[in-house]
Amino acid sequence: IPEQSDPAADEITLSDGSLALTFTRIGARLKQAAVLLGDNGQNTIDLVPLEEAKRDTEALYPFGLRFSDPRILDGIDLRRFDVVDQSETSITFALKLGSQALVQKTFRLSDRPNVVEVEVVYTNLTDTFVSLGSDIEPAFCLNWAPAVASNDDQKGIKPTFIQHQPEGNLTETVAKMSFPREGKTLEPVDWVAVRSAYFVIAIRPAFENARAWAAGDVKGALKAGGTPNYRFGVAVPRFEVGSQKTETRAFQVYIGPNQQATLATAWDSLEDAWRFFESPKWAWMDWFSKKLLGLMNWFYASVYANYGFAIIFVTLVVRLCMLPLTLKSMRSMKRMQQLAPEIEALKEKYGDNQQEMSRKMTELYRERGVNPVAGCFPLLLQMPVFIAFYRMIWNAYELRGAPFILWITDLSEPDQLLHMPWMPFQQFQYLNLIPILMAGAMLLNQKMMPTSGPTQNPQQKVMMTIMPVFFAFICYNMASGTSLYILTSTLLGIVQQKFTRAATDEEVKKKKTVGKGQHFYTAAKSRQRQKQRETRRQKKQ
Repeated sequence: IPEQSDPAADEITLSDGSLALTFTRIGARLKQAAVLLGDNGQNTIDLVPLEEAKRDTEALYPFGLRFSDPRILDGIDLRRFDVVDQSETSITFALKLGSQALVQKTFRLSDRPNVVEVEVVYTNLTDTFVSLGSDIEPAFCLNWAPAVASNDDQKGIKPTFIQHQPEGNLTETVAKMSFPREGKTLEPVDWVAVRSAYFVIAIRPAFENARAWAAGDVKGALKAGGTPNYRFGVAVPRFEVGSQKTETRAFQVYIGPNQQATLATAWDSLEDAWRFFESPKWAWMDWFSKKLLGLMNWFYASVYANYGFAIIFVTLVVRLCMLPLTLKSMRSMKRMQQLAPEIEALKEKYGDNQQEMSRKMTELYRERGVNPVAGCFPLLLQMPVFIAFYRMIWNAYELRGAPFILWITDLSEPDQLLHMPWMPFQQFQYLNLIPILMAGAMLLNQKMMPTSGPTQNPQQKVMMTIMPVFFAFICYNMASGTSLYILTSTLLGIVQQKFTRAATDEEVKKKKTVGKGQHFYTAAKSRQRQKQRETRRQKKQ
């Protein structure tokens, strides 16, 4: 088809408070999908990848159609449709396929935020029945292409292809997708989606027996260093159209944030796309992360509208919940410290006999009521909390672009106080202050904490010094919200130690040892022997 001298002449835009959609007449497809975010749409993102080097007649765009009829396939995606109806919230495109058929596409902005209603109408213009598709091939597929341009690929949750069924989600990381170029019909589904860390594109059929459909070898393209374009969508099952009759297939498409409240308004089950942990064995961690996010949102809405302070409040709640275990741990570590001279004496006396030394040390712990591993319990419990917090903060849509104070303008990114372009390594070209403060707080906390055993040897002291530095190195380019949580938790731990030291500074008291009860058979035999001795003594008298 002839190109327009002005490509904008083929473009039509529909807009409401949540979306601004720009369609092109070439293929009646979506050229731009702007999600309007922030006040008056100031923080807007376009989820359609921009292919600057390609014209509309060459580019892949969302809402293309692929027919199984070899005479059509996806050729109509490169044909210019006519606009036959248009309003502020809807538009209808039409394309006549010779004397054979008329294909119409209608796009309508829904009353529900971020939802587009799509209708595809096929009219048979011939004098005979027409069958589209077969038992193994769909009539046609409505698809999204060539990817989702969410700019959040480096987050903890990689872009994921989701096939939703009544019993749950079938998921696959987009980077591992490998399907034929012409596409492949997959499982029966309620809806299909691609989810990034912050955004979701989902297509839901309004008819029965629909299946998922996907095309594009992303895995191979990435391996070869190429562009990982792909298509995914919904396959319409085979149908027949009578002479001069029409068949209509309707869809709902969600284009918006990966946020519980917004997903829930689209349709009932779409909330299942909102996950922090995908694997079923980590379902409890997913539940816990969502509870932490709910608590953080409550603090944001009820106490102070700043997510940095909300993170601090949640950290305080977590610390208070773990306070009883922390006190128990500190008491155990103090008692272990007081037992250090006796443990050293046992090592000197039984150093050559490890079995006997272990037995004597166990007896000493039992006698003094000390559990040598009690000091590790709070640390072990903090690890799931840290992992849940890490995934939640790194991937919670609420924290995308959320400012805290001063130079911390995005809690989902490193704080980046100062740019240092002269640094040789790219990951250290910004001075991230919070991880450095976090390492200093951890070192101070270690200095104040009672040791859990005898005096540390030089190697242990070096390790205890290196660990905070190593941890700061790991967290250096993490979300500043995660580092803020660790820094706040460590500072609260220092304050907690200062005010609870008196409660744990107590002498180790000996516990009365209680003899073990005899087995009933042994006791009966003992009583029998006692009676026999008494009987013999009476006979002698």
